[in-house]
Amino acid sequence: MTLTQILKTLITCILVISFLLVTVSAYQQHRAISKLAELSDATTAIVTSLSVEELTYENNMYIIDPAKLESLSTRRELAGENFDFQVTVRYEAGGERVLGPYGSTPPDDRTIGSLAVPCVLYENARFLPAKLSVMAWRA
Repeated sequence: MTLTQILKTLITCILVISFLLVTVSAYQQHRAISKLAELSDATTAIVTSLSVEELTYENNMYIIDPAKLESLSTRRELAGENFDFQVTVRYEAGGERVLGPYGSTPPDDRTIGSLAVPCVLYENARFLPAKLSVMAWRA
């Protein structure tokens, strides 16, 4: 083999290895972004379910009944995956008050999705402005 052939072979090998490394890196990045998007979708689905169905006072949309927080199940299966979550409700009644957190503590080693939505809390025959917050993660 001549020096020219050796250099061509070496350059070809370097280009092939570079292409493979870039492809693997892009695939890993794509998977990570897809997992984050799935977690975001799951967190949104949980908040929606809680705020319009499970925690509502007499089936009124966005009116949270605090009595339903105590018996709330904080695990969901969505799209074949299990998610745990923690719920907190903050509201104003002569100063900020906090209900919760309800559910387990988020693990340190997992990615956590978080979402807060405005709602209304029904307490002592009054409607109070509130914020429903959910932190969710893969179980």
